[in-house]
Amino acid sequence: MARYALLVGVAVVFLPIVSGPLYGWGSATHAYIAREAAGKPGAVDLHVMYGAVLPDAFNIMFGDPYQSSLWTLTHYEFMQLVDEAQSEQDKALAFGFASHNEAWGADRTAHIRAMHHPDSGYVIRKQNDLAAILEPQVRLFLLFSGVPNPSAVTEESLPVVAHTAIETAVDLLIRRNEDPDIGRRLLLAARARGWSAPVLLCKAYAADLAATAGTSEAVAASLIVAAESEFRHQIALYGAALMQADPIDALAEQGAELARLLLTARHGAMVDVPVSLMKEILETAIDVVESDYAAELAATIAYVRQELDSHGVTWADE
Repeated sequence: MARYALLVGVAVVFLPIVSGPLYGWGSATHAYIAREAAGKPGAVDLHVMYGAVLPDAFNIMFGDPYQSSLWTLTHYEFMQLVDEAQSEQDKALAFGFASHNEAWGADRTAHIRAMHHPDSGYVIRKQNDLAAILEPQVRLFLLFSGVPNPSAVTEESLPVVAHTAIETAVDLLIRRNEDPDIGRRLLLAARARGWSAPVLLCKAYAADLAATAGTSEAVAASLIVAAESEFRHQIALYGAALMQADPIDALAEQGAELARLLLTARHGAMVDVPVSLMKEILETAIDVVESDYAAELAATIAYVRQELDSHGVTWADE
C-alpha cells in the first residue's frame, strides 16, 4: 500500500479508517518478481520494474471515492494497458504491469492462493498471524495515548497495519538477501520512467474513470496524470529509503512522524508515537515471514513467468 516512503499504511493504525482494498506484495517485491520473471537484464529492466509497481499508482488517493474502482481496473483490466503498448520501452513497462495482476499474476499468490499454502494468499495468511501478535500491544498503546474507542480502532485498523507490515517485511528481506541493490533499482526505475507511462494509463483507463465519475475524459486523464506523478515521487523516496544502511530505522522514523501528524489532525492533540513501536512492528513482521518468504517468492516468480508466457505478454521478438 503505498505507504511507500512514509509507511502510510502502518500509520493508519492510529486512525479509524474507511474500508478499502488491501494491496498484495510490496513495491520492491513486485519489482523483483517482474525483473526475475523477465530474465532479460538490460536497459529495459528499469521499465519492467516501474511497470510492475505502476498498478498501485492510485493507492495514494486516500479517501477518494474512485480509488477502489481504479484499483480494480489496474489489477483486473490490466490487458487494456498492455494492448496500448507499441514501442519496446512501453512493452517492457506493460510486461511489468501485467506481472502484478490479481487474476493470474503476482498479487494472486499474495491475496488469493499462495503457492505453498493454497488455502489463502501468502500475505493474507501472514497478516493474520502478525495481527494476532500485535493486537494486545497496539490496543494498549491506543488506550494509554487517549485515542477514543481504542478497541474499535484496533479492530478496524489492525488488518491494514499487519498487511502493510508484512509487505514491507518481504521488501526488506529481499533487500537484505536476494537483491541488496533493489532500493537503487527502484529509485532509478522511477527516475527513468518514460514520458509515455502516464499516457498509457490514460489511454487504458481514462474512459472508464470518466464513465464511473460522470465526468469528461479530459478531467479523468488529469486525475490519472496527477496520481501517477505523485506515485512516481513516492516510489523514488521508497527506493532511497531502502538504500539506507539501516532501512528499518529510516522507515520507522518516517512512519512515526507521519503517525504523529495524522493523530494531531484527527484528534486535535499531539500523541507521541515512538519510533521504537514502529520499528518493533516491522521487526516482528520480519520474524513472521523470514522462514518461508524465499520459497514462496521463488515459486511465485516461476508461476508468473509461466502465466505471462501463456497469455502472450512479452516485449521483444525472440
